[in-house]
Amino acid sequence: MKEKPITNIEDVPERELLSGGSPLCSGCGAGLGLRMGLKVMGKNTILVNSAGCLTLLAHYPYMPVHVPWIHVAIENAGAVACGINAAYRQLKKKAKVFCYIGDGATYDIGLQSLSAAVEKGEDMVYVCYNNEAFMNTGGQASTATPYGTYTTTTTKGKLRNRKQITKIMVAHGIKYAATACVSYPFDYMRKLQKAKEIKGPAFIDLLTPCVPGWGYNESQTINVGKLSVDTGFWPLYEVVNGKFSLTYKPKKLEPVKKLFKLQGRFHHLKAKELNMIQAKLNREWNLMKQGKYWETIEY
Repeated sequence: MKEKPITNIEDVPERELLSGGSPLCSGCGAGLGLRMGLKVMGKNTILVNSAGCLTLLAHYPYMPVHVPWIHVAIENAGAVACGINAAYRQLKKKAKVFCYIGDGATYDIGLQSLSAAVEKGEDMVYVCYNNEAFMNTGGQASTATPYGTYTTTTTKGKLRNRKQITKIMVAHGIKYAATACVSYPFDYMRKLQKAKEIKGPAFIDLLTPCVPGWGYNESQTINVGKLSVDTGFWPLYEVVNGKFSLTYKPKKLEPVKKLFKLQGRFHHLKAKELNMIQAKLNREWNLMKQGKYWETIEY
């Protein structure tokens, strides 16, 4: 039986499958995304988590997750999802595999495993909690890191744009792919509801602001996420059976410098670079509004 679509706070399931008090950073966007995700996925879920920030969740004897939780190496979440599904077929049992994996383990080290699982049509919901760098090991750049970002391995600013991972998933012929942000919870949870109902792989790239890696005050996580969307820096969209649509359209894009001002990782950017980034966002947003998803512009 399908649950009622989540459109407001009254529709959000009351169940809590993630306890508070974990060692995650104050204001952690990834922890918030997991809490909301488990509310939607429900009790009959097996959570797969690759090495990354969410490794910190479980410290024996503390276990805050109230569903089966499998913590695996950084490169093999997709293979583990395949193994779980195979085991459950043999046992003649059913459960939904929920991969909640960081960007380093999705865009980079685990991409081949994810690609193989999607190509096989494995039944799973895969959410990339995207804090745009390898944050658990010191904030090194990943291919999810945006152009111009300061990281410990791009101290003068990253010179290449982030990888278009959602486009890569769509190119696999996946039935459902989307972007989301923890600062827009109903949009995120509605997309999870859709992903959960699909037989086969579904993918969501979830923006999860990171206090230490992005360099902002812990009280500003939701504001930073909202501005990422409202500037067009992180547009919210979905691709259903190859058809692209924006799921949120700001009436007018906020200037990107307003977003960058809140984050230490962008303070080194000069006016020329800010203008270039702003011009690119404007061009891409105009194309997206026309439904021309595949024509978005790269650096």
